Amino acid sequence: MKKKKSAFPRSLLKNLIEEIRKLVDSNEGRIFMLEMIEDVPYAMRIQVIESLSSFYEEEMVSFFYLLKSEYGKELEKTCDRALEKFRLAGLDMTNHLEIKGSFYKAYASCTRHGGRMTLDVAWDTGHNKLQVECFYLTFNPDGIHSFFVIDDMSKKQYEQDRRALSDIVQLSLDEACTLINEAYAFNVRNMTRPALGRFLYEKYLAQVPSAIDINALMSKVSQRLTPRQVVNSYFHAVKSRDYVLLRYICSGREYNLDFAAFDPAAFIKSGSIILEGQAQEVKGSRQTARVGAYSLTLEEGKVYKTEYYFYLLTAQGTWFIGDIEQVGCELITEDSGYHPLNITVYCRVYEVLSLDALFELLDGVDNIREIQELPYGMHMRVSAYEDDFNHGVALLAGVIADLVVNGDEFVVIARDIDTLNEYHELFAGEYNAPLISRGEYQVGLMTAYGYLNGSYNSFEDILLQEEGEFCTQDGMRLLTARYFVKDHHLVRKQIEELKSFAIELEDGFMAYYRMDSEPPSAGMFVEYLLGPGWLSISAFGEHDHKIARQQFEEKMYDCLEYEGLELREEGIFDILTANVKKQYPDLENKLKDIYLDKWYYSHLASLRGMSPSEACQTEEGSQLLWAMFKKIKQNENKQFTYGRRHRIALNEYIRKVEQKKP
Repeated sequence: MKKKKSAFPRSLLKNLIEEIRKLVDSNEGRIFMLEMIEDVPYAMRIQVIESLSSFYEEEMVSFFYLLKSEYGKELEKTCDRALEKFRLAGLDMTNHLEIKGSFYKAYASCTRHGGRMTLDVAWDTGHNKLQVECFYLTFNPDGIHSFFVIDDMSKKQYEQDRRALSDIVQLSLDEACTLINEAYAFNVRNMTRPALGRFLYEKYLAQVPSAIDINALMSKVSQRLTPRQVVNSYFHAVKSRDYVLLRYICSGREYNLDFAAFDPAAFIKSGSIILEGQAQEVKGSRQTARVGAYSLTLEEGKVYKTEYYFYLLTAQGTWFIGDIEQVGCELITEDSGYHPLNITVYCRVYEVLSLDALFELLDGVDNIREIQELPYGMHMRVSAYEDDFNHGVALLAGVIADLVVNGDEFVVIARDIDTLNEYHELFAGEYNAPLISRGEYQVGLMTAYGYLNGSYNSFEDILLQEEGEFCTQDGMRLLTARYFVKDHHLVRKQIEELKSFAIELEDGFMAYYRMDSEPPSAGMFVEYLLGPGWLSISAFGEHDHKIARQQFEEKMYDCLEYEGLELREEGIFDILTANVKKQYPDLENKLKDIYLDKWYYSHLASLRGMSPSEACQTEEGSQLLWAMFKKIKQNENKQFTYGRRHRIALNEYIRKVEQKKP
């Protein structure tokens, strides 16, 4: 029998083995090895790792233990197969990744109130030497943002370095574990991958810290703020869904029973997205203060402006929010100049030629700061002022430009065209520029805002739609969330429990459909497409899609990693290849019925929030409905001209309305 040939040249694999031999004995080297593995395209990663298991060397035992510890279920089976081969070959199977040393000291920056902090934990390894593990923690979707280790530092150097730093505080091991677990909870909640090095910091996640006073810890690692800064900090905490910080800054009622009990996270639980939130007028004395503030929020496609009074008091020299009173709320109509949909911004889209050269240029930009990491990049902002909480959450106030690195795409967003041109000269105007300009656009602020949040994979494919937010001819939008799958078996099991029916596609792909019909409405419709290594979850409209994701993602963090959101142009019909239609001859008509029922009962922006079932019962609604039908007809003619086939004809929409009319 002929031996199976490796998919990769053995000479290349030997070079990689040489690198592994050099790096495998130190923790710094091990993290560098993991970075090398991350650089291998995912489609090839399993093949590369399996090919490395054909080299029977003792260093490879440690390498596969490292991968198993770092990636867990994602590579567990691949690593177990390799380790079993090594065991049968008689290699020493000792796991050299065991944690050594005893806890020495931990220090953290006093910046927890800002939603980010540095933390280092030192372990005494003997002979007056320390292993120092350093974290950059964020309390937003980035979670454990970055991690590195210093293997061999002298105690003298460590103490000297800490004395040179200002605004840091010493922590116990339990306090350090609490902060690390708190940041990691954001990774779990948002299905984002934490920093490499988990094989080392897993011990903090596995340790159950003893009961500590969370508010005392928060006070220890946070700066003292003025009443204005406390209220602005509240809005920032709401935006990042930082429940721990919210409870801390709203703990004033614990010191004064006259304050009403309120839920500091009620803002978040309402489902609102905060667009702006600012403290305005401050009145008070040395002991109490009243801060007037406002928020601009987006809820179910509508924008509300709400006025508040925040009542604060001091306890032990620190200001806390004791109560919040809502004193006014108004709907911002779409024809208002204050409505975000009526504000436009300028954008320029580039292709990145050299990421290193681009970041070198960005380092020279004044007043630039990182806002958040995105699934495939980073959102940065150039501001007119420092991030000191004298300003709250803002869409445009004080913002000069937003800069987004998203995979091979770089986008500059600015309110002022002159600002956009200035940055164009900086980034693309020089010889050997790291970027190629792909286009300049003027889009709605809310369109740009969705891109800044990292929800979408591509600016041009997703966001260059008609204002009115991605309007289609019939008002229906199929939103799709895409995930990287770590545990195919458990993901499939979860889908099987939710599905109504399933069909098998080509090459082992599966399509599952869930329908929760609740007459007289169409109820919930969800499509799950499962392929080797990836999953997509699709539903019509933001409300249904949010519910579908929440119900599926529960307890699935270890199995999935969220990649981004997109709009499916072909909708639920893009699976209808010739082979699928031949295998399931009734499927197309079934999908049409599902689609038209969902359309008939869905509240559509193009019908001013009415559903077709409601619109056909009033004169105004009927006019809007026929305007929609006119668009559908125009689109049919356009598709016919270009030789494209439309899935649902105009007469089918009209027939649905006529059939359903009371």
